[in-house]
Amino acid sequence: MEFCIRRMTAEDVDTVARAFADFGKTRAQYERYFAEQQRGERVTLVAVAAGGRVVGYANVIWRSAYPHFRREGVPEINDLNVIEETRRRGVGTALIREAESIVSARGFPVIGIGVGLTPDYGAAQRLYPKLGYVPDGRGVHSSPPWDDAIYLTRRLAGPTVA
Repeated sequence: MEFCIRRMTAEDVDTVARAFADFGKTRAQYERYFAEQQRGERVTLVAVAAGGRVVGYANVIWRSAYPHFRREGVPEINDLNVIEETRRRGVGTALIREAESIVSARGFPVIGIGVGLTPDYGAAQRLYPKLGYVPDGRGVHSSPPWDDAIYLTRRLAGPTVA
């Protein structure tokens, strides 16, 4: 499957909302993501396949809600989702790698990501360690109304000098 990763545009809001309606997501959520991106608070990445079909998205949050990341100034990959029938085709990996590139380009040496502990997060629980993410060692974090989660980090390669 061929796809591209790009930053969310205003035109993407409806398309993403329709693609992820079965995930319990609302159009208002994506409108907020786009507005926060416009203010520089986040970057929302969208994975788009042939014919303009949205197959995934993820956010880079510059100021994480997770207290340890917030204190340490660690940007967080947040709310990464891939349409189930397109999983295991590189979409999640591509979204993460693009997020890492954006964070690295801004000079951050570390990036973080959270993952829930319930079975519906199984794909993410397997993927993140394969991509070099390790638990931050702070145990399980509870943040109602969300499920318990653990947070992982990955050290990024520094900018190259020619």
